[in-house]
Amino acid sequence: MDKFAVYFLLAFAVNFLATPVFARVSLALGIIDHPSEKRFHLTSMPMLGGLSMTLSFLGVMLYVDGGAHLRQYWTLFAAASFMMAAGLFDDIKGISPGAKLALQGGASALVIAGGHMLRPTGIFPVDAVLTLVWIVGIINALNLIDNIDGLSSGTAAICACFFALFALLAGKPGVALTAIVFSGVCMGFLFHNFHPATLFLGDAGSMFVGTMLAGMGVLVAEPRNTVHFWAIGVVLGLLIFDTGLVTIMRVTHGLKITEGGKDHTSHRLCNLGLSIQGAVTVLFAANFLFGAAAILMLKAPRSQALLIPLVLFLIGATCWFLLKDSYDYNQTRV
Repeated sequence: MDKFAVYFLLAFAVNFLATPVFARVSLALGIIDHPSEKRFHLTSMPMLGGLSMTLSFLGVMLYVDGGAHLRQYWTLFAAASFMMAAGLFDDIKGISPGAKLALQGGASALVIAGGHMLRPTGIFPVDAVLTLVWIVGIINALNLIDNIDGLSSGTAAICACFFALFALLAGKPGVALTAIVFSGVCMGFLFHNFHPATLFLGDAGSMFVGTMLAGMGVLVAEPRNTVHFWAIGVVLGLLIFDTGLVTIMRVTHGLKITEGGKDHTSHRLCNLGLSIQGAVTVLFAANFLFGAAAILMLKAPRSQALLIPLVLFLIGATCWFLLKDSYDYNQTRV
C-alpha cells in the first residue's frame, strides 16, 4: 500500500504544479471559456486543464513500474488521448454532436480492438455493442456533469479510488495502480478547479476523463460476472443519475439533450439554497456512497449483491422526484 500512496502523491504533485502553467498557456493562446446564458460560471476561464491532466497522467504512468502498465493498457490510453485531442479541437473550433459521437465510437472501437471488453454474456457481438454503448455513454455523462466548479474532477478522483479498491479485490494490481495514479492527477487538478476555479477541463478534459473512467470499468469487470457488471455502473452512479435526470427532463419538455443548460443536479441543489461549494460537497458525499455500495456488492452474497442496484434505483427515483421541480423550464429555455 505504500507503493500506492507514493504514486498517488506523485501524480497529485505533478498535476498540481502543471495546472497553473497550462492556465497561463491557455490565456496566452486565447483558449478561454466565456460566460453565457447556458453556463453557470460568471467569468471567463482558461480551459486547457484537460491537456494538463492528460500529459501529467501519461508522464507518471511512463515512470510507474518502468511504464509496464502504460504498455499493457496502451489502447485505452491511446483512445483517451485521442478523445482529449478531439475535445481540444472542439474547444477551439467546435465539432457537431454527430461528429463527436462518431469519434467517441472510434475511440471505443480502439479499446475493444485492444482486447478490453465487458463480457457479461460471452457472446462477442453482444458484448462488443454493450462495451461501445458503455464507453460512449460514460464519456457523455462525464461531459454533462462537468457543469460546476470542481464537480467533474472531484467525482472522477473518487470514482477512480473506488475502481482501485475494486481492482485489488478482483486481483488486478496493475489496474489498481493505474486507477490510483489517475485519481491523484484528478485531485491535483481539483485544487485549482474547486470553487472559485482558476481553470476548466474543457471538452478536452471531460472526454479524456470520461474515457478513462469508462475504461477502468471495462478493465476491472470479470467476464460473465453479473455482480461486477452492475457494480461498475454503481461506482459511476452519480454520472448515470445526473445524465438520466437531465435527459428525461429535457425530452419531456421538448428540448435538445446535446445543448448546455443549468438544469443539472448541481444547479438544482443551488436553486434549493446551497452554495456552489455546498452543492458539490453533497454530490461528493453521494458519489462516495455509490462507491461504497459497489464495494459492498463485491463482498455480499450474489443474491443480496444484486438487490443493491435496485435499492439505489429506488432512492434515485425518490431524489429525482424531489428535484424535478427545482428548475423552471417554462421561464428559461435550455
